[in-house]
Amino acid sequence: MEKKTTGKPDAAKTAVETAAAAVAETKEAAKKVEKKAAEKVETVKAAAKKAVEKAEVKKADTKKKEEIRPEVFVQFRDQEAVVAEVTEKAKKEYEAEGHRISAIKSFQIYLKPEENAAYYVINQKYAGRVDLF
Repeated sequence: MEKKTTGKPDAAKTAVETAAAAVAETKEAAKKVEKKAAEKVETVKAAAKKAVEKAEVKKADTKKKEEIRPEVFVQFRDQEAVVAEVTEKAKKEYEAEGHRISAIKSFQIYLKPEENAAYYVINQKYAGRVDLF
Protein backbone atom coordinates (compact mmCIF):
# COMPACT_ATOMS: atom_id res chain seq x y z
CA MET A 1 0.00 0.00 0.00
CA GLU A 2 1.26 3.33 -1.00
CA LYS A 3 1.25 6.27 1.31
CA LYS A 4 -0.54 9.30 0.19
CA THR A 5 0.80 12.70 1.17
CA THR A 6 -1.68 15.29 2.03
CA GLY A 7 0.75 18.18 1.73
CA LYS A 8 0.58 19.14 5.37
CA PRO A 9 4.25 18.40 6.13
CA ASP A 10 5.32 20.56 3.17
CA ALA A 11 3.14 23.44 4.37
CA ALA A 12 4.64 23.21 7.88
CA LYS A 13 8.13 23.11 6.43
CA THR A 14 7.37 26.22 4.33
CA ALA A 15 5.95 28.03 7.36
CA VAL A 16 9.08 27.22 9.38
CA GLU A 17 11.33 28.44 6.56
CA THR A 18 9.29 31.65 6.24
CA ALA A 19 9.50 32.22 10.00
CA ALA A 20 13.25 31.56 9.96
CA ALA A 21 13.67 34.06 7.11
CA ALA A 22 11.63 36.64 9.05
CA VAL A 23 13.79 36.10 12.15
CA ALA A 24 16.93 36.51 10.06
CA GLU A 25 15.59 39.76 8.55
CA THR A 26 14.65 41.03 12.00
CA LYS A 27 18.14 40.25 13.33
CA GLU A 28 19.72 42.02 10.36
CA ALA A 29 17.47 45.05 10.87
CA ALA A 30 18.30 45.07 14.59
CA LYS A 31 22.04 45.03 13.77
CA LYS A 32 21.57 47.98 11.41
CA VAL A 33 19.61 49.93 14.04
CA GLU A 34 22.22 49.09 16.66
CA LYS A 35 25.02 50.26 14.35
CA LYS A 36 23.21 53.55 13.61
CA ALA A 37 22.56 54.08 17.31
CA ALA A 38 26.24 53.51 18.09
CA GLU A 39 27.17 56.05 15.40
CA LYS A 40 24.73 58.57 16.88
CA VAL A 41 26.15 58.00 20.37
CA GLU A 42 29.68 58.63 19.07
CA THR A 43 28.50 61.80 17.32
CA VAL A 44 26.85 63.06 20.50
CA LYS A 45 29.95 62.21 22.57
CA ALA A 46 32.18 64.09 20.11
CA ALA A 47 29.86 67.11 20.17
CA ALA A 48 29.75 67.08 23.97
CA LYS A 49 33.53 66.87 24.15
CA LYS A 50 33.86 69.85 21.80
CA ALA A 51 31.34 71.82 23.86
CA VAL A 52 33.25 71.10 27.08
CA GLU A 53 36.54 72.12 25.48
CA LYS A 54 34.99 75.32 24.15
CA ALA A 55 33.56 76.13 27.59
CA GLU A 56 36.95 75.54 29.22
CA VAL A 57 38.64 77.87 26.73
CA LYS A 58 35.97 80.51 27.34
CA LYS A 59 36.42 80.15 31.10
CA ALA A 60 40.18 80.56 30.74
CA ASP A 61 39.66 83.67 28.60
CA THR A 62 37.33 85.11 31.23
CA LYS A 63 39.98 84.67 33.91
CA LYS A 64 42.49 86.48 31.71
CA LYS A 65 40.10 89.36 31.15
CA GLU A 66 39.54 90.03 34.85
CA GLU A 67 40.64 93.55 35.55
CA ILE A 68 43.52 94.10 37.91
CA ARG A 69 42.44 96.36 40.73
CA PRO A 70 45.29 98.37 42.16
CA GLU A 71 45.67 98.91 45.87
CA VAL A 72 45.72 102.68 46.33
CA PHE A 73 47.44 104.39 49.25
CA VAL A 74 47.34 108.02 50.40
CA GLN A 75 50.42 109.28 52.23
CA PHE A 76 50.54 112.60 54.01
CA ARG A 77 52.96 113.80 56.72
CA ASP A 78 54.14 110.37 57.86
CA GLN A 79 50.63 108.93 57.79
CA GLU A 80 49.19 106.43 55.36
CA ALA A 81 45.67 105.29 54.49
CA VAL A 82 44.45 102.55 52.18
CA VAL A 83 41.65 103.80 49.95
CA ALA A 84 39.85 100.43 50.11
CA GLU A 85 39.66 100.73 53.90
CA VAL A 86 38.33 104.28 53.65
CA THR A 87 35.68 103.03 51.22
CA GLU A 88 34.62 100.32 53.67
CA LYS A 89 34.42 102.87 56.52
CA ALA A 90 32.12 105.03 54.40
CA LYS A 91 29.91 102.06 53.49
CA LYS A 92 29.64 100.99 57.15
CA GLU A 93 28.70 104.52 58.20
CA TYR A 94 26.09 104.68 55.42
CA GLU A 95 24.66 101.33 56.59
CA ALA A 96 24.69 102.45 60.23
CA GLU A 97 22.45 105.36 59.20
CA GLY A 98 19.80 102.80 58.20
CA HIS A 99 20.52 102.45 54.49
CA ARG A 100 21.09 99.27 52.52
CA ILE A 101 24.49 98.67 50.89
CA SER A 102 22.73 96.97 47.97
CA ALA A 103 20.95 100.26 47.19
CA ILE A 104 24.21 102.01 46.28
CA LYS A 105 24.20 102.97 42.59
CA SER A 106 26.95 105.59 42.61
CA PHE A 107 29.73 106.27 45.08
CA GLN A 108 32.25 109.12 45.05
CA ILE A 109 35.04 109.67 47.58
CA TYR A 110 36.99 112.91 48.00
CA LEU A 111 40.23 112.61 49.98
CA LYS A 112 41.48 115.66 51.90
CA PRO A 113 44.65 114.63 53.71
CA GLU A 114 45.24 118.14 55.11
CA GLU A 115 41.91 117.80 56.97
CA ASN A 116 42.46 114.12 57.83
CA ALA A 117 39.13 113.49 56.16
CA ALA A 118 37.49 111.55 53.37
CA TYR A 119 34.19 112.95 52.17
CA TYR A 120 31.80 110.72 50.26
CA VAL A 121 28.60 111.07 48.27
CA ILE A 122 26.32 108.09 47.69
CA ASN A 123 23.63 108.04 45.01
CA GLN A 124 24.04 111.80 44.50
CA LYS A 125 21.91 112.29 47.65
CA TYR A 126 23.66 111.17 50.81
CA ALA A 127 26.93 112.82 51.89
CA GLY A 128 29.17 111.98 54.80
CA ARG A 129 32.64 112.20 56.28
CA VAL A 130 35.01 109.61 57.72
CA ASP A 131 38.50 109.94 59.18
CA LEU A 132 41.20 109.34 56.62
CA PHE A 133 43.99 108.29 58.96
